[in-house]
Amino acid sequence: MGHPASGVRATGVVCLQGGSELTAACRPMDTELLQLAPDGPVVVVALASEPGADYSRTTANAARYFADLGAEVEVPADPRRGADEALQQVAAAGLVFMTGGSPRRLRDALVATGVGDAITARAQAGGVIVGSSAGAMVACATTLLPQWRGRPDAGPGLGLVQAAVVVPHYDGKRKAWVEAGLSVEPAVLGIPECSGVVMQDGEMRRVGVEAPTLITASRGGCWVRTNVG
Repeated sequence: MGHPASGVRATGVVCLQGGSELTAACRPMDTELLQLAPDGPVVVVALASEPGADYSRTTANAARYFADLGAEVEVPADPRRGADEALQQVAAAGLVFMTGGSPRRLRDALVATGVGDAITARAQAGGVIVGSSAGAMVACATTLLPQWRGRPDAGPGLGLVQAAVVVPHYDGKRKAWVEAGLSVEPAVLGIPECSGVVMQDGEMRRVGVEAPTLITASRGGCWVRTNVG
């Protein structure tokens, strides 16, 4: 059962995951997401990875993982070297999966290649959009952007999820990240690894290993934490 999304809203069906994607503990969660998706292949968007070997490793791992789950998988050539194939594949995807890595690299590449606009259009047309770690962060209207030191910056994301910032790899301790998130949006979704939040029809519900936490600030400045059930 889902519950009202407390002002957090999404375009279409979006799943935000906390990281450690494409691993055995994620299989039940991702199997459930495949069942939600309309006809069409899984299309892997690995633009949070560095070009070259890192991109190749990530996409090869994703292709094996989803094939093992019984899905048809398409992995475009790196869109940073030419985006036509990726744009065509995203337009026909049943499920688009944005893997983790650098949120800044992902956000910038989605804008530069036009793949971000294609993902938004696919969400509006009924495709399921999944982002893990950096992918979940950038799916939101505002994304945190880590720095070498200190608390992260914030900047614009895709806008598939409004009124919340994602803090991935959440273990209840990422205070500086939660503070940064609450300074720019009314809510933070703290999502543990191998876990996620599905947003659909104005409701959110948990999937995966652990319950994510919805964090808001009260008028007195204290944090209000609610487990996403």
